[in-house]
Amino acid sequence: MEDTTRQADIGVAPEGLDTYLDDDYDAPAGGRLEFVTSADGTSIAVEISGSGPAAMVIGGGLNDRFMFGAFAQMLSDRFTVYNYDRRGRGDSGYGDPDQYTIQREVEDLAAVTELAGEPGHVFANCTGGIIAVHAAAGGVPMAKLAMYEPPYCYPKITPEQMTRLKQLLAEDRREEAVTLFGMEVVGFLTPETLDNFKRHPAWKGFEANAPSMLYDSIIDEQHSAIPFDLLPQITVPTFLLCGADTAVSIRDAMVTLSEEIPDASLLFLEGEGHVPDQRKAAPLVKDFFTS
Repeated sequence: MEDTTRQADIGVAPEGLDTYLDDDYDAPAGGRLEFVTSADGTSIAVEISGSGPAAMVIGGGLNDRFMFGAFAQMLSDRFTVYNYDRRGRGDSGYGDPDQYTIQREVEDLAAVTELAGEPGHVFANCTGGIIAVHAAAGGVPMAKLAMYEPPYCYPKITPEQMTRLKQLLAEDRREEAVTLFGMEVVGFLTPETLDNFKRHPAWKGFEANAPSMLYDSIIDEQHSAIPFDLLPQITVPTFLLCGADTAVSIRDAMVTLSEEIPDASLLFLEGEGHVPDQRKAAPLVKDFFTS
């Protein structure tokens, strides 16, 4: 039976995802590439740009560092930006999927923080925000934390979808795997936007990063409930950003996060969905980090 409740609760980009990426995805960050080794031995690629206090950028599902190149540029006039490829994407190693838990990605952020040599400001998008919540509550040093729509209370990936995704990835059918993930699991693609988006430069990046969808699906499966036990342990100032047109479940979850994290504020962006317009979000995040 078709899950119409899930479809009705998906709010991504009101005008289609490709509207938001035309200028962003190809934006050069202009930084230098370095590598750190995470606790389990996985190599993590970090692009470093700008000068000033440290600021880390954590992408969401299928995001590599290029997806936030424009965002990193806009922060780099005030901060040393550590824009890194999460494991399984870009120039980072894949790690061992049989040993994967969200803690592996907390350790990845800790390794980037150690490279910076100081507690950094952290911006995290989508599932990157769920990682950041675990990191902040678990004691990874941070100065401030900003998050755009960690997808709590969002419909979980179903066992059937997980099985299909694993099969497609095992058979290296990446276009079909990205389509499944984008249309049925996350919902950032629709039948109306799929063909156009396949012609977008970001599509090749999504296919290259396709194996990482397993990791984000595990996060979705195991950590989509609001972690009420962790939120009081986040002691750093926290800024929550949410699109006014995003899924109702995520909007409600963001309100709950703002109430449960001790030092948190929440801002709704009019006209925005689950894919942030970086040119709107970056100045707000920069102001929060400098305040």
